[in-house]
Amino acid sequence: MVAKADRLVASFDTHRTTHSVEGFRSHYAAHRCAQIPQIADVTTLREAARAAYGELRDEPVLDAQEHSDDNGELGYGFRLLRIDAKSDSAAHSARVTAVFRKYGLLDWSEQAATQLIPLVNRITDRELRYERMFLLAYREGDYIGPHGAEHDTDLDRFNLQFPLCYHTVGSMRVLRQGFLEPMYDRDGDARLLGPRMWHEVPPLLRLPGGADPLRLVVSLRLRAD
Repeated sequence: MVAKADRLVASFDTHRTTHSVEGFRSHYAAHRCAQIPQIADVTTLREAARAAYGELRDEPVLDAQEHSDDNGELGYGFRLLRIDAKSDSAAHSARVTAVFRKYGLLDWSEQAATQLIPLVNRITDRELRYERMFLLAYREGDYIGPHGAEHDTDLDRFNLQFPLCYHTVGSMRVLRQGFLEPMYDRDGDARLLGPRMWHEVPPLLRLPGGADPLRLVVSLRLRAD
């Protein structure tokens, strides 16, 4: 697997975006997020993330909260898989780390952070550092309900995400001018999520006659000191 990991790291070659940094800054200021188009070649990343998911999906990685129904109001809820070396279980942490390293995901993420943090700093007007990577997995029907300011108390936590879709069309919906509007997943795009951002992830759907849908999100946790 070493050769595959080396190829994965070599595949990260950021493209010079033709979009204005001021445009990203403006969108981030208004919505606490920005989508940077076609910033990386993720062809090999798709293979590596899928392989890591295949080895780790049977670990205790379900991340879910049932909706409450209080006084006729539906509470916040979500369901997905969170594959993260940050864990109370030393054995689970070691296994996740080993698999991520085996497929080159740790090295790729470190290189991605090194190359993109200067741009992210300009967009956010914050000085950020790379903390760790983790993998989110959505299967058919998995989702995150609308949430944002009322659930987010850590104002120094940022995520830089690379969503990867298999046999489906994925998106995140962001609050813009009073409505939750879609930001579609696209291979090679990086999505920056800041604190106190109103958004949701719609349920992952199966295409007509299609194979089992899967949405993997390679997530880089960034933190401001």
